[in-house]
Amino acid sequence: MNGQFIDMESGVHTYSVAMTLTKEEFYDIDAHLSALRTEENYWTGGKRCTCHGFYEQGIVLYLSRFKSGGHQLYRLKVRIEPCRVLGSSSPLALYQPNRKSYQQLVKTADRMLKKIKVPRSIDDMKICREDMTVDLYFQTEEPVRQYVRACQKGMVLPHYKQERFRDAEHKTKNAEEANRGSCRQTCKSASFFVYNKSAQLKMVGRDSLERKGQYILRLEAELKRAALKKRLGEQPDNYHYLKEGGRQAKKVAEWYLKRIFKNADGEHLRFEDAAIMVEQSNWKEKTQRQITYLLRKVSDSRSLNAAIEKTKQKYELSAGQMERLLIKLRKLDISPITLPNTSKNGRLKSLIRLIKECF
Repeated sequence: MNGQFIDMESGVHTYSVAMTLTKEEFYDIDAHLSALRTEENYWTGGKRCTCHGFYEQGIVLYLSRFKSGGHQLYRLKVRIEPCRVLGSSSPLALYQPNRKSYQQLVKTADRMLKKIKVPRSIDDMKICREDMTVDLYFQTEEPVRQYVRACQKGMVLPHYKQERFRDAEHKTKNAEEANRGSCRQTCKSASFFVYNKSAQLKMVGRDSLERKGQYILRLEAELKRAALKKRLGEQPDNYHYLKEGGRQAKKVAEWYLKRIFKNADGEHLRFEDAAIMVEQSNWKEKTQRQITYLLRKVSDSRSLNAAIEKTKQKYELSAGQMERLLIKLRKLDISPITLPNTSKNGRLKSLIRLIKECF
């Protein structure tokens, strides 16, 4: 049972470009933003303001002044939601670039930014972030919830850390609900975000009529410039970064999922069903006991990493012995990340397999 999977869409959701300003350019833009500014943050020797005045048209601006190496620097970053700039009102629209639409995107964005004295086209600014997105559509919300839970319990990648929403940061209307419906791992140059898109849209009052009765799991790789070059290769200009990002969104999402579910990409079964299959296997009793303990620890722990460490300590296993246990479980096509016994879905296909089948 694949959780009533319906469809998949992929592309670029947002991207950001940036440029260094002169002092005169900074203050000229700052003055023209005065009527549009919605948020300001000040700190010693610096200033940063965020402008949501063009948000409905798909653009957010970040204007900052800061000191570096004893010098005062000025910077403008422009976050762009291409589909919204191009006139789409759908919160689910994902951008698959072509030359004609990109030229229209640049023309429309430049026209807006010229009003506030931005001195350069967005096409001439340097791309500094791109969010490559995959949306998976289901008939019911249950598989979306369980896939989010599975990602929450997956491996924490090396050099990454799990991030949670906090009420004090005001990034969401309800931090507790947002954390329940999402999983985010982040490092210095990238983040991977898995969340219940339908619940998020409902929270902010942007339910989409075009997808009425369907539930969306969103996978989003948010890559800064260094990570973009690594994943997509160095591209000649912004258009080609966007084109490659749209083309490779599924591949990048799969790259993350293969590491989150390393040696754990079998089907997700209910805990009690997985335990019965282990008991009925032809493995030695000691192996069955160790794997059943692992299944229980994954259910009890925050991550697969933590459950693996607990199992290794309990049975004094080496890293190689632990990996062999995971491989045995994989050969049975069972993920160590099981579903709750109360889950309405008896089994769920791995996300990796689900995406591969849609290539």
